[in-house]
Amino acid sequence: MIKYIYTSLLIALLLFSNSCKEKAETTLEYSNSITGNVMDYDGNAAQLNIMGFFVDPLFKGEVNTNGVLKINFPNQFISTSQAAFDKYNSSGDAGYELSAIGLEDVFSPLENLTISNPDAKIALAGKYYGFETYENGNRTGRIFPGSSKEFITYNMNPEKYDPVVGHFYMWLYSDSVTSINGTNSSPVEVDESGMVIKESKREYHVTLNEGWNIVKYSVSAIEKDSHGDLQVMKSAFTTEGNYKNEINWHYFQLP
Repeated sequence: MIKYIYTSLLIALLLFSNSCKEKAETTLEYSNSITGNVMDYDGNAAQLNIMGFFVDPLFKGEVNTNGVLKINFPNQFISTSQAAFDKYNSSGDAGYELSAIGLEDVFSPLENLTISNPDAKIALAGKYYGFETYENGNRTGRIFPGSSKEFITYNMNPEKYDPVVGHFYMWLYSDSVTSINGTNSSPVEVDESGMVIKESKREYHVTLNEGWNIVKYSVSAIEKDSHGDLQVMKSAFTTEGNYKNEINWHYFQLP
């Protein structure tokens, strides 16, 4: 009887140990996960690619036929991105030299801002802050987090579409803690003498922790210039609030 009880306890401890090991390995691999519902999703069940342009896809998420999505963002995403860049750069078909990005590549312009760690290295998930859908190895569309399809469409091609008020979100991995605070401005209209008639203001209230961060970009005011063209007059980058609870997801199917 004592031998039976000992054996049972040993098996239970082994099962518990394996369970903890699996959870620990999962925690080490993934540091951030999100779930959501895609509005008016009319696609099939699909995998979600979290990588950017020119590199091989990395599937770390999925969406089902009801539009329910889940994405697991892996740890060490900067090294993952750099490995993908190195693979692309060493190929004979490489048309560009891909490399890690810095704060200026996402938050430009940085003039007149207070930046606690300007040398922070970052990596952006997805393409144009959205995530491609794949079915049976074929790209079928993209899913974007933002206030409306119109706002997302404008930000993907601002030269073609008029600006609208709204916001979008991006998932950004940082190798260190840094903050960006302040306000800068850029001219949107000047007279013949070069004097600025109207300028656009952008506020920054950003704190990036080491690891994954959700960054919100918003446009809160637009106006027409003297030519009747709409211009963004007030925008902001922020990392305030629990954005996971307010994100809308929109699906753009490939033609």
